[in-house]
Amino acid sequence: MPRLAPPLDPVTVLLDGEPVIAERGEPVAAALVAAGHLALARSPKFHRPRGPACMRAACDGCLARVDDEPNVMTCRVPAAEGTRVETQNVVGSRKTDLLRMSDWFFAEGMNHHELFAGVPGVQRVMQAFARRVAGLGKLPKEAAPAREARRREVDVLVVGSGPSGMAVATHCARKGRGVEVLEEDLVWGGSVRALPRGQREPWEPLVAAFGELASSGRVTLRARTTAAAVYADEVLVAGDAGIEVVHARTLVLAPGAHDGVLDFEGNDLPGVMSARAGARLLAGGVVAGAQVVVAIADGAPYGDVFGRACAELRAPCEVVVVRGTPVRARGTSRVRDVTVATEEGAQQLACDLLLVDARRAPAYELCAQGGATLEHERRGFVSRAPRGRIRAGVFAAGEVVGTPLRPDAVWSEAKVIAEQA
Repeated sequence: MPRLAPPLDPVTVLLDGEPVIAERGEPVAAALVAAGHLALARSPKFHRPRGPACMRAACDGCLARVDDEPNVMTCRVPAAEGTRVETQNVVGSRKTDLLRMSDWFFAEGMNHHELFAGVPGVQRVMQAFARRVAGLGKLPKEAAPAREARRREVDVLVVGSGPSGMAVATHCARKGRGVEVLEEDLVWGGSVRALPRGQREPWEPLVAAFGELASSGRVTLRARTTAAAVYADEVLVAGDAGIEVVHARTLVLAPGAHDGVLDFEGNDLPGVMSARAGARLLAGGVVAGAQVVVAIADGAPYGDVFGRACAELRAPCEVVVVRGTPVRARGTSRVRDVTVATEEGAQQLACDLLLVDARRAPAYELCAQGGATLEHERRGFVSRAPRGRIRAGVFAAGEVVGTPLRPDAVWSEAKVIAEQA
């Protein structure tokens, strides 16, 4: 699983004491995948191997202990010289977890709450075993120092720096508003960052405009910062600066959408990722497999934009693109083949990387807290915000309200919101 090119600014990350060469600032999870370390975590109960599936902190496949802090999403940690990554929740080693035997002994499932319940002596032993099996890492060796929370006010607060967030921030800044943008990821740009060069060109004017405003300070951009909750007219914000309660004169929610997850056997194997995750890795120069299958499911978002992005992978990997729904993936430490149901019938394809392009679910949670009306569709709950307005001073934009991922639609929506804000 090589990189497309060697790192330009290499640093050394330690995985269980083993040196891994990374590009400075890239997600640690990407560096580990590029070095061939795909199975990074274990499921908490049966200790099945897990690998990154989304590359956006929405799965548990990249959880690890980082610099003595447990349960860290390594896709959200920038690689730096000497970063220490340790496998957690294993007895033995990352590759050979002795607690995996619980999966073999209880092939039909295990209710650890009732295991040997009522049997004197044995129950206490089994409860201790169950607690050890179901752990998710050990507490840090030392307590972190307390950080004082604070309150502050901003003019326009935009949650999300994807296409819609960038467009709204750009329109508001051009109207002379003070704009702050919150982004959970290491970099801004959202899904645009996952697009190949040919599909990214229509978005370049937006990216350039927002980039210029951010670099000049007319837009304050805060990466690695989470809008955790909305309470009336205030937003609970968590980031490197600590915990804040931010009151915004105008709040714009542009959180995007969660990757689509299909229900099929083996969908949690290492090497099964969303097509968007695969495209994000590719954009960073990381090829996550040698035999790649891109499965474009019925109802994939906006055509097969991310599936096509992944299909543009070049040597040293082979890519097969198939329109259909995966029904079974097989493997142990990683996926080795997949069966896809197509209009022509079932196809079994060998692969070490399965990228699934499926209908994405709007990330409606903050909008619901902000007062949006929700309507359930096949893809999930969609926030309804006529002309982008949830209520006075609170707006929603982008995929969360069903806006098509097209520059014209995104720009038009942002203009309407900026005129009302």
